[in-house]
Amino acid sequence: MFKNIIVAFSILILLNSCAVQQKSFSKKDWYAFTKANTKRIEPIKVYEFTDGMVRMYGANIGYLMTKKSYKNFELSLDFRWNLDEKYKGTGKKNSGVMYNIPVDSPDNIWPKGIQFQIKENTTGDFIFLDNVTAVVNGKLVEAGASVTSPKFSSNEKPYGEWNSITIISYKGKITQYLNGKLVNECFEASSTEGKISLNYEGTPIDFRNIHLKNISKEYN
Repeated sequence: MFKNIIVAFSILILLNSCAVQQKSFSKKDWYAFTKANTKRIEPIKVYEFTDGMVRMYGANIGYLMTKKSYKNFELSLDFRWNLDEKYKGTGKKNSGVMYNIPVDSPDNIWPKGIQFQIKENTTGDFIFLDNVTAVVNGKLVEAGASVTSPKFSSNEKPYGEWNSITIISYKGKITQYLNGKLVNECFEASSTEGKISLNYEGTPIDFRNIHLKNISKEYN
């Protein structure tokens, strides 16, 4: 009996530990910033939070930025292009998810960090901003204001359908997955921790199921 109690207690501790490792994002975790403003804005004043989604549209490009910084994580979320006529954007469909944004990086369009590019025909590209570097295919990416490292595989669903993104960042190794398929990978990233942002670049887009899991060892 005593042994069973010890086992049950150990399992409970493990489950509680795992629960702490998991995080689901809500509007209280973000602040908004747009090109038209110089200060941070309450998220609901810029973007729509409804039916479990974040709907980003409007005249001003900008982003939702987490208030906290994260290190060694698995980030997962879904996105889809919003094709509703009342939200219709202009130009090529374009957005992105940024991460490892240093906490001391000032708010601007766009801050220092690494981006999972969401863009028609190029979803899955790395964008290294403000001199962030990494090793891709055995070669160090040249530092610059905005440097693209193309995806090596495509897997985006048709417009209007939900796509799933997974980003695993662990001690400088980063893997990017699109709908369960590995589409990009880098090593020795110079930015290994920081805030996370959802970018609005003029094309109406929806996000949902935004979850983050802390990881203590490499498993990808």
